[in-house]
Amino acid sequence: MEDALTVEEFARHLYHLRMRAGVPTVRKIAGQTGFGKTTISDAFSGRRLPTWDVVNALADALEADTADLREKWVAAKGGPAIVTETPGWLTSVRTDIPELPGARPLEHVCAMAATDPQAALEASWAVVRTGALRLAHSLYGTIPGSWSSDSVDTYGRAEDDSRMPAGSRAVADRAHHYYHQAKHPEGTKLPTTAVVLQIVVMAYRLAWEAQSVVSDSSLRPRTRRTAGRGSLTT
Repeated sequence: MEDALTVEEFARHLYHLRMRAGVPTVRKIAGQTGFGKTTISDAFSGRRLPTWDVVNALADALEADTADLREKWVAAKGGPAIVTETPGWLTSVRTDIPELPGARPLEHVCAMAATDPQAALEASWAVVRTGALRLAHSLYGTIPGSWSSDSVDTYGRAEDDSRMPAGSRAVADRAHHYYHQAKHPEGTKLPTTAVVLQIVVMAYRLAWEAQSVVSDSSLRPRTRRTAGRGSLTT
C-alpha cells in the first residue's frame, strides 16, 4: 500500500508520466481520453484530485501501469473507497420537468439505448451541448467555442458561480466522454445498455437543470444603459 500522497504529489507523478510519454499536449490527451481540456489540465495542475475515471483514461493515454497509478490515486484520495456522494438533484424524483425545445423525448432516447447505443449517446450529448449554449447566452451573453470541452467548461463556470448545482461539470464531462467514445469506437467497445441508460438519464437531468436556470434568468428584470446617460434602468 502506498504511503499517503498529497494532491500536488499525485499531479507531479502524472506530469512525470506525461514527460515519459513525450509531453503530449493537453488537446491531444483530451482527444485520446474523451475528457475535456479543462479536466485534463486540472489533473496535471494539482488544483483538485481527478476522478478515477479520468486517471484510468490517462493511464491508457500515457501507457502507464494502471495498477500502480490506482494505488497512488487511492493514497492521494486518503482511502480505498472510489465512490463519491451522488448529488441530490440526480437522484431526487422530479415532477416539474422543463420542456427541452428541439430535443427528443427522454423515453425515446432510453428506448434507443438497447437498439442503437451510439445514437442514444449522441442524442444525450446533444441535449447537454444545447443546455450549455443556452446557459452561456442567458448568464454570460456569450456562445461557447466549437470544442466539446467548451460546453463542459460552461457548466463548470455556472457551477462555480452557484448558478448550476454541484456535480454539473462532472455530469457534463461524463456525457462528453461517452459521446467521444461513441463517435470514435475504433479499438473500444461501446458501453453496456445499463451504462448507456445511466448516461442518458444523467444528461437529461443536467439539461433540465440548465433549462430551469435559463427560465429563471429570463424572469429577472434586466438592466440596460440609457442612451446618452451613465445611469442604469430596469
